[in-house]
Amino acid sequence: MMRLKYGLLCAFAPLLLAAAPAQTTDIILTGGSILTMAGDQPELVEAILLRNGKIAALGSLATVKKAAAKKVEMVDLKGSTVLPGFIDAHGHMGYVGQNAAMAQLQPPPVGTVTSIAELQDALRQYPRPDGMPLIIGNGYDDSQLAERRHPTRADLDAVSTTVPILILHVSGHFAAMNSAMLMLVGYTPETPDPQGGVIRREADGKTPNGVLEETALYPVMKVLTPPSIDASIAPLVTGAKIYAANGITTGQDGRIMPENWAAMEEADKRGLFPIDVVALTSFERDWPAAVRTRIGKPYPAGGHVRIGGIKLTIDGSPQGRTAWLKDPVPIPPHGQKEGYAGYPAIDLKLLNAKLADAAQNGWQVFVHVNGDAAAQALIDGVRDNGLAGKRTIAIHNQVVQLDQLKDMKALDIQPSFFANHTYYWGDWHRDVALGAKRADFISPQATGWALGLRPTAHNDSPVVPPDMMRLVWSSVNRLTQSGDILGPMERISPYRALQQVTINAAWQIGEDGDKGSLSPGKRADLVILDGNPLTVDAAKIYSIKVVATIKDGKTIYGSIGASREP
Repeated sequence: MMRLKYGLLCAFAPLLLAAAPAQTTDIILTGGSILTMAGDQPELVEAILLRNGKIAALGSLATVKKAAAKKVEMVDLKGSTVLPGFIDAHGHMGYVGQNAAMAQLQPPPVGTVTSIAELQDALRQYPRPDGMPLIIGNGYDDSQLAERRHPTRADLDAVSTTVPILILHVSGHFAAMNSAMLMLVGYTPETPDPQGGVIRREADGKTPNGVLEETALYPVMKVLTPPSIDASIAPLVTGAKIYAANGITTGQDGRIMPENWAAMEEADKRGLFPIDVVALTSFERDWPAAVRTRIGKPYPAGGHVRIGGIKLTIDGSPQGRTAWLKDPVPIPPHGQKEGYAGYPAIDLKLLNAKLADAAQNGWQVFVHVNGDAAAQALIDGVRDNGLAGKRTIAIHNQVVQLDQLKDMKALDIQPSFFANHTYYWGDWHRDVALGAKRADFISPQATGWALGLRPTAHNDSPVVPPDMMRLVWSSVNRLTQSGDILGPMERISPYRALQQVTINAAWQIGEDGDKGSLSPGKRADLVILDGNPLTVDAAKIYSIKVVATIKDGKTIYGSIGASREP
């Protein structure tokens, strides 16, 4: 998704307390299913010993007791299931926090907005904080609205002609504005479309109709510059708290801008993050030398934030029909003619220059690619710029083709699939955005595994909530909201789906020596669930809830069970 800043909202989001200090006493967890994720087949152990924020031992209860200190706290899991803490393979943690303070415009199953009239009512009812000059909403979805279109300037002017209104598409790749907001941004009939974006027009072909695509959203960032560093910090920490409640112990802020890096760094210095955060620099932008030297470095001593690599965006959104495809979409979007196949969101000369820069500096590269034409641009760029064998991460990969996956294997381009698309937009992809053949091969996880790749899956939150059990369920079932199964041959086992959000996700960011599986010496990052994803009905995996989240041996969400004498 495209990351935006909504600083004027940030001052109204609550700050969390500093994360608890690391565990200092021995704790044994037993009485449940402890799934190590340490091998290619499921492995269950009876007990696990946590000491000083690390895993000290695991195995039979007798073995673990022998490894424990004389004084140890025993915790009865009461039948719960323990896994390594989930790792967010791709998401936007700060935007998750920002979204929490916006008017909620999502359709079911996340929200309730199913028509433009309901969207207008939600904006009218939004409790705009005192002093905030804008009305900002998030999550509208033209594919799920009764009108099957984006709200326009006229629709939003019906809510207010004086207060600027900005609403963001669920994908993060579109926005709609009223007349007051267009004026604030500076968009007029004379404003040309930017490179890699579109300002949609009214019937005269000139007047902006309020809907913006891709890079046309960039001026919004300047208008919504955070008023203070504390205002920028607040949503980052709120997002981290939401992640922790979903069992995530390592989150990602997948497209940070130069203007908000200072806030992330300051929040970490203040000890405000309860989880680890891997940040990716938006590398279409210029970064100062002091930040460039941090790219790819480990977490600082006592810190929870590191810059994992650079982020580039080649194309847009498949459900928004801005993904860059080789073949046309079945039904073109507003203003486009038959034969339309999306478009690149970056000049390819700039893309290759940035890839070469990363190769020269030894930085890991993370690239947003949705369409198969975008995937080809990435494959060519990696091959031509010295990045082969460097574990480049291809984010989303919705429409990647079989021959491209084979090339990715040869070049060590590892896919991170947006696997929840089958559920949230599968019917739309089949009927409108991609067509049945491409929709059946969307997010081809089984093929990726079969070719020897090490795929991950992600929610791209807040595009969809950071619900890891829904994500695992989607990877296993590939069910659409209408009950169709998209590409049944691309379904994977529950264990494979869990690997994608634990050990594979750790491996893709180079942290598998410390995280992603349960073994002695690794960090005591755990999630405790109220059901075992390997034994429940596969159709019900989404109903499993997070009971507790443990980071470095300390509970940061929920409760891990009842203590008893050893």
